[in-house]
Amino acid sequence: MAYLRTISVTGQLVGAQIQWPLAALAVLATLVTVALLVSVIRKPSLGRKARPAPSRRERRRAPVAGRREAREALALVGDALAATHNPRALMPVILNVITEATGAQGGRLLDDGEEVGWVGDLDGTAGIEFDLSAGDEATSMRLVLHPPAGGFSEETTKLAEWLSSQAAIALENARLHDIVQWQAITDELTGLVNRRRFLDALRNEIVRGQRLGARLSVVLADLDDFKLINDRFGHHAGDEVLHAFAELLRAHGRDVDVAARLGGEEFAILLPETGIAGASAVAERLRQSLAELCLRLGEGDEEVRVTASFGVAELTDGQSVDGLLRAADSALYRAKGQGKNRVELAAAQSA
Repeated sequence: MAYLRTISVTGQLVGAQIQWPLAALAVLATLVTVALLVSVIRKPSLGRKARPAPSRRERRRAPVAGRREAREALALVGDALAATHNPRALMPVILNVITEATGAQGGRLLDDGEEVGWVGDLDGTAGIEFDLSAGDEATSMRLVLHPPAGGFSEETTKLAEWLSSQAAIALENARLHDIVQWQAITDELTGLVNRRRFLDALRNEIVRGQRLGARLSVVLADLDDFKLINDRFGHHAGDEVLHAFAELLRAHGRDVDVAARLGGEEFAILLPETGIAGASAVAERLRQSLAELCLRLGEGDEEVRVTASFGVAELTDGQSVDGLLRAADSALYRAKGQGKNRVELAAAQSA
């Protein structure tokens, strides 16, 4: 749909003499400008035949709204990007806007050849493809527009190419934002959340637990004698041990649990809706699984067994984030002091 904006400009002539030749030239220039604008805005076709009764493929047909001007179409894509940095949320906006702006009867989005979105009538005409990958070799995102019966004019094709290039940039920016956001909250080596994300999740769960009366526990874990692994086999072998333990945390965790690498060889698990007994059982299963795990490290693939010590604490009334972590850390310190490879509970909860 084309929108015509009329702007009225008023002024005053105070003791001024009208220059009629200049006024005539101004009017002529205005008429020429209007004629040019009309020539680049295709009018909606009139008198279209009524659509036949819905067929069995009608589920693939969604009405495409009136045609948008190019500037309005680009503005909508920009607004969507400002509202969300999620590429999946941008895709339907891009699909609808470009389909409408070009007057296509339908459009599809293909991700590595698989259809991930469609709009309008896709029957009867071959589609024209436009690349939305923005030079990203890792993905192949393409927009397929199905032209109306008369086909696309050269001008409309150029418009589709231009809008597609802008949409590709928007998608690439959203993808890069996702990557940066993921890196900000994720430990690169293990793929677990980092300390920052863990503390944010812990704060939120404490607020929720105090409001709803839900139970909440934290498990801290520290790999025993980890420095000896690095010294004997090298830091690459140490990385393998950290990654293996992270896999155990994922394997033993629920969807609602949050496992994190806090730094070095120290890990943490946030256990919502879990009391001290349940958290202790989780820690014990992890301790046994790690102790039974045989790792092959170094150039000679030497068999090595690694252990960890665990400290467990449950949130108490009025306890802060720092207080809960201190309780779990004290339990962990006690486990280290009592021989390692063991699970200890916070002092007030060990009885």
